[in-house]
Amino acid sequence: MFDFEKPKNPYRKKGKDYNLSENSKLAGADFAYSNTLASRIYKQMKIIQDDSAKYESFLRLKKKLYMVIRNDRQHDLGQLKLGYGNINPLKNFRFSPKTSWQTFFMNYPTTNFDEEKEELCISTPPILARELDTLPERVRKVILKMHIIKVSIDDENTVDISSSKELVIVKGDDVESRSVIFSIKDKPNVLLLCVATVRMWLLSTDRKEEFLTLNTKYMTAEIFDAILIRNGQICKFEEETNKESRPSEFPDSDEELDWV
Repeated sequence: MFDFEKPKNPYRKKGKDYNLSENSKLAGADFAYSNTLASRIYKQMKIIQDDSAKYESFLRLKKKLYMVIRNDRQHDLGQLKLGYGNINPLKNFRFSPKTSWQTFFMNYPTTNFDEEKEELCISTPPILARELDTLPERVRKVILKMHIIKVSIDDENTVDISSSKELVIVKGDDVESRSVIFSIKDKPNVLLLCVATVRMWLLSTDRKEEFLTLNTKYMTAEIFDAILIRNGQICKFEEETNKESRPSEFPDSDEELDWV
């Protein structure tokens, strides 16, 4: 993991402080806030898929997050906060720009938040065997996982993650839509970053064994959706079609959640 140093003041030189405009000082405070928050989220990204989350990923995330915080329409400059403006710039953020979910699959997973049950359901699209025909012949299994990075919308801005168990797809099989359910109980004000990850098992060159590859062209991690929940309800910033999902059972825990 990287240690992120406080950025140097470009207006300080040889012990002398140059005057900044009041707006520049206030904007600097907002930038520092976004930088700290980006660091917290990045640490969770490293846990989810370390091979895809590199320093350049942090730099790109920091820019996106600053855009989102600048969208705050409730607080004044210098006191801008996450969760009070459009969070859509965070959608489709790829840990690595080299690959995306659509490098391997045609359709993205879908999300459905049940306000009454306080649950988020993530469903994969049906995956047909022919979708994986374009992968190299050595690919034997594709491993999918779903995660949510939960960022509390309060003064603390605590960040944590919940993850599903692995969904294993054997090359050559058709797989119907599968769902996993995350509990959002006791989180009435939260930003949910929905992350899908893909890893692959390859056949060794001597064709004697299979192994989980570390080659980044056979993996991806992507924030395919970002959902802001305030007072237990989804905040929408653009016209969106309501997504429907079949009712599902409440899981026993948030640790390595089962697919249904």
